[in-house]
Amino acid sequence: MEVYFHIYNRGAHKAPIFNDQGDYWRFLYLLYLANSKIPFLVSHLAKENIFNTERGLLPINIIAYCLMPNHYHIFVKENEVGGITKFIHKISTGYTMYFNKKYKHSGTIFQGKYKAKPVTEEVYFKALLDYIHLNPYGIKEPEMTKEARTEHMSEALEYSKKYEYSSLKDYLGEIRVQGGIIQRFNL
Repeated sequence: MEVYFHIYNRGAHKAPIFNDQGDYWRFLYLLYLANSKIPFLVSHLAKENIFNTERGLLPINIIAYCLMPNHYHIFVKENEVGGITKFIHKISTGYTMYFNKKYKHSGTIFQGKYKAKPVTEEVYFKALLDYIHLNPYGIKEPEMTKEARTEHMSEALEYSKKYEYSSLKDYLGEIRVQGGIIQRFNL
């Protein structure tokens, strides 16, 4: 049986974990590199196109993701027992080390252990894709409830289509340019 999970976490004390474009891209690079049994080095992050790095067998498949200023959502299918734990450990460690060095911070940046909610029903599977991809609308309308967002679905979709740090653009088949390099994510 295929096992899917909604993984999420936020900054300690609801503090931002992404302060600039470089922070978002660093996390996106880690999403790609950490999803491998092959160890990666910081030097991999200096490659011109990280998304061409060989990864071998993937411990998980990333279905969708969204990085928000103070939290993240990742929808995954686990391909091996313990794959999620290994994947999140690599991302959390790598990103925390990067963040702490860049911002002269010490200690954890995340609010405790990540959450992993099983996705066992098809209805939840479809709703989760919408929830993750429309999450950026919360930046524009932070006080709007989840229920009210459904009433503004077309506005939320238009706003979210312009957001750079979610997999919605990948679902739409868009190519992104970062640092002059064309990036087509295939996480």
